[in-house]
Amino acid sequence: MSMRIHLVAGYIHKDICDLMIVAAQSISDELDCRIDRVVWTPGSLEAPLAVKELIERDRPDAVVIFGIQEQGATKHGEVIAHQATSKLLDLQLLYRMPMAIAIIGPGATLEHAKEKAVRTAQKALRGAVHMVKLTHDFGTEPLV
Repeated sequence: MSMRIHLVAGYIHKDICDLMIVAAQSISDELDCRIDRVVWTPGSLEAPLAVKELIERDRPDAVVIFGIQEQGATKHGEVIAHQATSKLLDLQLLYRMPMAIAIIGPGATLEHAKEKAVRTAQKALRGAVHMVKLTHDFGTEPLV
């Protein structure tokens, strides 16, 4: 069974998210999945709406979200990261759709994000594939 995976990535840090996408694609055959679609959003806070639309329109087996919430002078980035994660988890439960949230941060430096990009992306894709298999074992079907 080849799983259909959709990726959502933030273009504010496109160079790092591009690394994450390539890293995920590099192991997709090994995991018997295919990256069917990549959707770009401005950043993490816009990801939940894109994910909701993808689930309702395309019905992938899983969605993986890539982004960076870099360190700033205020707590604004923390609020964004927590809200985005909360809304994405709500969607995962609402639709019974496996997701992996690979948003590096909050508080990451760009250097740190670049160092973590490949490993984080591959761990996220592996996690999404694992959860698709697990939900299939449970007999769970997405609610879309």
